[in-house]
Amino acid sequence: MRTNLRNIVYASPAFAFAIPTFPVMIFLPALYTENFGISVAKVGVFLFIAKLIDICSDPIIGWVNDKRICTRKFCIVIGSVLSAISLCKLFLIEEIPFESYLLLWIGLLYLGWTMFQIPYLSIGYDLESNYFSRTKLSAVRETFILLGLFFSLCLPMLLFLDNVGLAKYLVYIALITGFIGINLFCVFIEEKFSDDNSFSIKKSYKNILYHIRLKKFLFIWFINSCANVLPMILFAFYITYVLGGDDSDRQKALFFYFLFAIIGVPFWTYLSKETNKAKAWSVSLIISSFCFIFVVFLTPGDFYLFIIISCLTGFCLGADLVLPPSIQADLTDIHKQKHKEEISGILFSLITMITKLSFALGSLFVFGILGLLGFEANSIVNRECSNFIILSYSILPVFLKLIAYFMLTGFKSSEVELSFIQNKINR
Repeated sequence: MRTNLRNIVYASPAFAFAIPTFPVMIFLPALYTENFGISVAKVGVFLFIAKLIDICSDPIIGWVNDKRICTRKFCIVIGSVLSAISLCKLFLIEEIPFESYLLLWIGLLYLGWTMFQIPYLSIGYDLESNYFSRTKLSAVRETFILLGLFFSLCLPMLLFLDNVGLAKYLVYIALITGFIGINLFCVFIEEKFSDDNSFSIKKSYKNILYHIRLKKFLFIWFINSCANVLPMILFAFYITYVLGGDDSDRQKALFFYFLFAIIGVPFWTYLSKETNKAKAWSVSLIISSFCFIFVVFLTPGDFYLFIIISCLTGFCLGADLVLPPSIQADLTDIHKQKHKEEISGILFSLITMITKLSFALGSLFVFGILGLLGFEANSIVNRECSNFIILSYSILPVFLKLIAYFMLTGFKSSEVELSFIQNKINR
């Protein structure tokens, strides 16, 4: 009971950090183009530059975390304050003083999120060492994240606010829940202190290159992240230009998608205990691929069939969110035993960096090809654009998930091995 309560306290800040995701991704470009008069091209360039800086900051924050230049809690608090200030500067304003204002504050927001996320994941690694307990901790954390996303999605369906008003409302809620969550976290979650910070950054990255199982896992994570990113980027386009839906249809689809993701979390957690983490994850990948391929056969008006597919694939999303971080925690122990170095921050920074890289590459691919095909918003799309949207939204992600599935079939992940390795570490 005490462990469950501790896990809830640990996971509570994740709820607040998940809430602004939709405002940043969906409302921010429209706010700065429609209300502040910045061109779409410049907004796109600013967001791309900020994302590149964000990707580069991940290994740096991971290094700071492992070198113990400051405590992890201090880094989390600074990252939280920086994120809060940046959200206020981005959304709680009436005008902008200069054009590159967006680049400045979105860059600082991304940096704040990184300063929070990497030490936060690293502390989670220290909290649990048991094979299954790590999955339960990951499940609680990801459930809070999904609840934050679900909450921010439900508000447009309940409140009659325009996008600007809704974004401000969500920022206020994120600030309040973040303040409560971070304070609870700092008071009740213990931070493990280590004097072993004498590692060489050059040697550490060289050791990572020689860690074959870790490299395989990171490649699987990259492939699966790309498979998840493409539908996320093209979701609105598919609903509108293929199924002929509107904003209400998008909200309904996302509502059921995240609802079933929350429902799926305990199932995949249980399955990972009965089998192992890699097998449970591979089962989710093959089920998701089988269900999602039917999207290809949908035609305008088949929205309720799409809802059914969204429920099934959303259920599988729970495995994507819960199991990989738990596997990464186990691989961190394996790396520690093999190379005699504690670099959990750097190792967790690699999966956050890969997630961001896949999003940047996916965006570049999708919007670049759509531009070449002559796509124009708010107009009837040509056949080439429609076929490309269907290909990239459903066929390509299924192909990528099948690659990840076949790579996972030979991936070792067992409680017996982890216990053996941890015993060797603790000798």
